[in-house]
Amino acid sequence: MEEDLKRRIRHVILAFSLVAGVFVFGVLGYMIIEKWDVVDALFMTAMTLSTVGYGLPKPLDYNGYLFTTILIVIGISTYLYAIGVVTSFFLDGDLRKYMRLRRMMRMIEKMEGHCIVMGGSEIGKYVVRQLANRKYPFVFATPTPSRVDEVKRAISDVMKEEDLMYVVGDAMDEQTLLKAGISKASTLVITLSDDSLNVYVSLMARNMNKGLKIISEADNVTAIKRLRYAGVDNVLSATEIVGSRIASLVLNPALQSFMDIIHQSNNIHLKMEEVLVNVKSPLAGKTLKEAQITHISHIFDQK
Repeated sequence: MEEDLKRRIRHVILAFSLVAGVFVFGVLGYMIIEKWDVVDALFMTAMTLSTVGYGLPKPLDYNGYLFTTILIVIGISTYLYAIGVVTSFFLDGDLRKYMRLRRMMRMIEKMEGHCIVMGGSEIGKYVVRQLANRKYPFVFATPTPSRVDEVKRAISDVMKEEDLMYVVGDAMDEQTLLKAGISKASTLVITLSDDSLNVYVSLMARNMNKGLKIISEADNVTAIKRLRYAGVDNVLSATEIVGSRIASLVLNPALQSFMDIIHQSNNIHLKMEEVLVNVKSPLAGKTLKEAQITHISHIFDQK
């Protein structure tokens, strides 16, 4: 998507460059062939290319008429091409897309402590949806442009389309991570479909940000060890998780059903979060039973 937009912009720049080139060609042609000065050559070139039909500044010889004919043909062809490219650029909304892309890149550059979700698999889309639902700052990075539209549809009910920060680029190119703000990110979630790519991205990301927390999906259980060697902090295997959930339904059906309701129901608004307790707090080192949180009204005022 980004590359296609840049290609369209290059076509617009090329079109304007061709128009300017034809104008310079005309001025130089009249100066060399007719021995005119710069002012007369400029006037004749502008009159010829604009087809306004004023009188000639000076008489033309045979070579001058021939050059003028060639200039008219080249000029009209160039104008038609330039008009087509520029019209297409504006009518297709490319200018709006370009401004949106520039604005998004500037916003990503200002982000700190955000999460980068690399991939775009079904698991990746679920992660993005959860982050969007909790309004956690994140950047979605994918090598597949179509994944961006899929993610937009997946989070359309929890986030505005223009609020989605994303980068489209090769997963093996460090520029993709740099554009996503890897140097200032706090977490990287890797959900690529190929475990070898997950390992490569993990090694690259760890080298670019030593303090980064890396969480990776493992398509194959055997890849878990390799991912840990690559510096991944947490490795999750869909096969292992599904197997564990099924076993829990057999061994602890009531507890597992309760957890399913908590995580999957849209009607229950229950959030579980990690809360840091100061070492000087009376809660430090105590269990929930010992803390008696419900009986301490000033608990959150402790420094």
